[in-house]
Amino acid sequence: MSNLYSLKAQLPAVFISKSQIESRVNTLAEEIKDFYLSQDDFDNESIIVIGVLKGAFIFTADLIRALKLPTQLEFVRIASYGDSTKSDGILNIPDLVLPNNIINKHILIVEDIVDTGKTAGFLKQYIQDQFNPKSLKLASLLSKPSRREVEIEPDFYGFEIEDKFVIGYGLDFGERYRELDYLGILNES
Repeated sequence: MSNLYSLKAQLPAVFISKSQIESRVNTLAEEIKDFYLSQDDFDNESIIVIGVLKGAFIFTADLIRALKLPTQLEFVRIASYGDSTKSDGILNIPDLVLPNNIINKHILIVEDIVDTGKTAGFLKQYIQDQFNPKSLKLASLLSKPSRREVEIEPDFYGFEIEDKFVIGYGLDFGERYRELDYLGILNES
């Protein structure tokens, strides 16, 4: 029991609360839904939602439930942080396999955070080149424009944040803290 208590004592303070996240995810889902329903070529077909693992898995699940539109869910795994609090700029892409049935469809990429923009920029270009989508949009829980190195902005985002290392709600540091139901700032001291 004392180990559990000491782990609790190390948890970061709340930066963005569970209720703030829930509210913003619901608002984002409405914005995204409005976009798709306004498209002339959208005939209530499935939106191809591509979640970027591992960080966006919780956000992706909450977003598609709130979206209330038909979706086909796919995941890709791309990383640029490792065990550091700064991206080294090198993308780790262990396997980038997407099915051919997403060609010429409406595609929504779901990211946890757009930081330098390298991951999102690479993935958008790859999908555009390989699958010729009807539309290609990027939704991100967080946007950190002060770190942007690639000219890319999320089409839909939850929160714009300053240059802090955020953990929780799927985001990690060294595979820890993903389970938090809020976002906290990692204290490196």
